[in-house]
Amino acid sequence: MDPTTLFSYERHVDSRSLRGRTLLVTLGAYSDAGDAQKLVDDHLLNTLSSRVVGRLDMDQVYDYAGHRPEITLELDHFDDYAKPEIVLHEVTDLDGEAFFLLTGPEPSFQWERVASALRIVVEQLGIERTLLLQGFPAPVPHTRELPVTRFAGDPDSISVRRTMPGTFRLRAPFTALLTMRLSEGGHEVVGLTVHVPQYLHEMSYPDAALALLGAIGEEQGPEVPAGALEAQAQPVRDAIAAQVEAQPPLQEMVAGLESRFDRMITSGAGAEVPTAEAIAAEVEEYLASFGTGDADGPDEESGEDPGAPEGPSAPEGPSAPGGPPSPAGGDDPVQG
Repeated sequence: MDPTTLFSYERHVDSRSLRGRTLLVTLGAYSDAGDAQKLVDDHLLNTLSSRVVGRLDMDQVYDYAGHRPEITLELDHFDDYAKPEIVLHEVTDLDGEAFFLLTGPEPSFQWERVASALRIVVEQLGIERTLLLQGFPAPVPHTRELPVTRFAGDPDSISVRRTMPGTFRLRAPFTALLTMRLSEGGHEVVGLTVHVPQYLHEMSYPDAALALLGAIGEEQGPEVPAGALEAQAQPVRDAIAAQVEAQPPLQEMVAGLESRFDRMITSGAGAEVPTAEAIAAEVEEYLASFGTGDADGPDEESGEDPGAPEGPSAPEGPSAPGGPPSPAGGDDPVQG
């Protein structure tokens, strides 16, 4: 099937006038750990000038029954249908330079055709570098700088060498195929994966988005102001610290993660540093915890990760007197 009919520019947009050096991609995958992609999208589109310039035909590539959109039944009529969309935004940074942002859920069907359509778009827009952004629930502590590992079609195109410590066989997200197909077409593409503490991955965690913004700059992407995200991050940090301080079992869990994390990044005086094989085995074991039997990923619709240990549900608002903080407007008790 012709991939050129899958993507269309908005009627008011002259595609011949569109040019940009960088494309950021935040399409869905297994899950959006820490809401990292959602927070990046909201931050870019709310702090910088932007407009929608194109979109994919969702009726051809999306499984509505498998991932049912939400709709509101208000007494005797339906309203507020959450239409799924894969949308291309043109964004202007603070220096007046345009870049592009591709947002939306993971396509369900016709992956090869979607990848071909996006490759054509990349070539039409003159994109020199595509950066894929995502969050991954990992055994890291919230008290350390969040690692952002890289992958690429051509490893030589990675600016900062922070890769996974071994070789893994896993269920492919669409972005993995997109990486391969863009690279095969001669395009530079780099994936940025922020490691989100597995006990916090179901909450909105601004530090994950901040780590991705920093990595975008390191990988020759646009410079984006982070002040608004930093303002969101501090209350969340305070709430998590309060929950951990109030529960000794959580303190013990975090201390154990800190110890393992520190051994992996520094030799230290007398510290035993794990070998690359040991680190790879540990990460592979964690990846396997996403499912049973053949290591399926977490439930894509619920976003739940059955392999993640229970921990604090990092709330943003105050709770009832005497209890841990919880999101404003509802109860969110500490787990574990």
